[in-house]
Order: sequence, then structure tokens, then C-alpha cells
Amino acid sequence: MSKRVFLIVAILLLAACSGGGRVDLAIDTCMGEVAKRLEGKSFEVDRTKLAASGANQDAGKETLDLSAPIVFDRGLASEFTQTLRCTVRFDGQAASIINLQFLWDLGELKKP
Repeated sequence: MSKRVFLIVAILLLAACSGGGRVDLAIDTCMGEVAKRLEGKSFEVDRTKLAASGANQDAGKETLDLSAPIVFDRGLASEFTQTLRCTVRFDGQAASIINLQFLWDLGELKKP
């Protein structure tokens, strides 16, 4: 197991134990999956925007939908932005990803 995967698992376990709430658990779950899928790539996601996207959703639902911009290669000539969308399902104290999408902005695709 790589150090990065071990660190992600440790963070997720701490978040689940800390009682940080559904939104925090969902964000940690999403970001763990994003980090795993984008290993070795440079990216940034604003956790505050992810939290805001899930803050007003019904706490009784078994799923939580999060979205925020994800910036790749910030500060480089190759910098581009997509929208990260993540749906998390809760089962007791556990959370799992049921949908993870990276959505392109069509304006980004049309640049010369």
C-alpha cells in the first residue's frame, strides 16, 4: 500500500471518528476517491465550496450531492478547470461514492 493511500485511509478514519458531520464525511470520502483516481496529477479543490454545495440538503436523505470547481495544474500554462460532482451514500456511520464526475466547461474546449 502506498504512503498516499495509507494517508488517505487514515484521514477518512479520523474524519469518521471525529463527528465532523455528514458533509465533512462526504467531502473526505469524495476527496479520497479523487486523490486515488488522480494520483500523480496536480489538482486543487476548494473544500469550502464543496461544503457549501451540500450544506442545505435534507439531512434525512441517504445521499448527499457535492460539487465544486477542480483546478488542474494551477499556475502552469496547462492550467484548466472542470467541475467536480460527487454523490455519496450514507449507511450508518459509513459513506461510499455512488457517482463521481469531472465535467468540462465547453468554453475550455473551444480555446484556440
